[in-house]
Amino acid sequence: MALASPTPQQLTVESWSMYSVGVTLIIGRIYSRCIILHGFRNLQTEDYLMIFNAVTYTTLMAAINVSGRTATNLLEPGVLETLTPSDIEARIYGSKIVILLEQSMLILIWGIKGCMILMYNRLTTRLQQQILVRAVGIYIAAGFVAVELAWFTSCRPFSGYWALPVPMEQCATYQHYSIVQASFNISSDLMMLCIAIPLFLRAKVPTKKKLILVGIFGCGIFVILAAILNKYYNFSNPFTTIYMLWYIREASTAVYVSNLPMLWPLFRRVFNIGTFQERSTPKYDTQPLSNLSKKKSTQTSLAGSEDRITREPALEIDQRISFTVEEYRREEKGADVDVELASKESLESIRSHGGYVRTVPSHVYKAEVSSGAP
Repeated sequence: MALASPTPQQLTVESWSMYSVGVTLIIGRIYSRCIILHGFRNLQTEDYLMIFNAVTYTTLMAAINVSGRTATNLLEPGVLETLTPSDIEARIYGSKIVILLEQSMLILIWGIKGCMILMYNRLTTRLQQQILVRAVGIYIAAGFVAVELAWFTSCRPFSGYWALPVPMEQCATYQHYSIVQASFNISSDLMMLCIAIPLFLRAKVPTKKKLILVGIFGCGIFVILAAILNKYYNFSNPFTTIYMLWYIREASTAVYVSNLPMLWPLFRRVFNIGTFQERSTPKYDTQPLSNLSKKKSTQTSLAGSEDRITREPALEIDQRISFTVEEYRREEKGADVDVELASKESLESIRSHGGYVRTVPSHVYKAEVSSGAP
């Protein structure tokens, strides 16, 4: 049984309500990052990419609302003969809007993937998982190229995407393109989930807050489900616009998932809540590590952001989603060093605290070191 297309009003309400939440989260993310990184100029690549994503997100929602009110060159049998010249002109216009819609969706989804993979790359610095993260990043980039090639080669000539009558069926149905897009989109999302969930399960944060992280990124499962459903309705009900509802849900949920983890500093400031990471009782060997500590059962913490030492509490989730993922052992002394994947800090600043840090080629990360009775 064929389903009916959503009404223009239904598309308007759902798209702009979900959009308003998404844009609010993006604005909150940028403001939160400015708090941590001391200004807009210090934002990182993924933050600027998210600003670009906000523009694409806006374009997508506008295109969906226009397309939901206009017909295209996808016609049921026998309809073409009944069209007037004004009908044909309107359908050509609607077909061009669909091109804008599809490209906006493609660029937005892959832009969000780019933001996520850049964040994972920072989180896994000096961890073995970073090789896997970079491999997935290459796969995502290759997937984007493959999908665009499928887009530009599925319909020949390219003007067939808005022609009436169409030169070939693919110019109206987009089926070959949709298959390629779904394959790379869903598979890359699954790969990122397989990286994120185990990573956060190993994070040294309290269990309740660990569950928050896993829950946020676990929403990626809904993103995958929405991607599957929009293609299902696209193939099973090609003459309806039901797929647009799932475009809205997939894109919006992806925006939510990619921005929520960055909002903790803003929540702390607005609601005056505590740090994301609680201190735990140190359980390290009695052998001291360099000059960081000379007393038993003591803990030294170094805080910094972008080569500046601040007085903010060190090693919090709000420092670029900083938390301990893995322990590193200094073989000479046998002491454990918990490395928080957080803001950079210069060697000079660390040494001014009497600390010892190994040199890392591009980043020197804050370290929380404990020595004391086991």
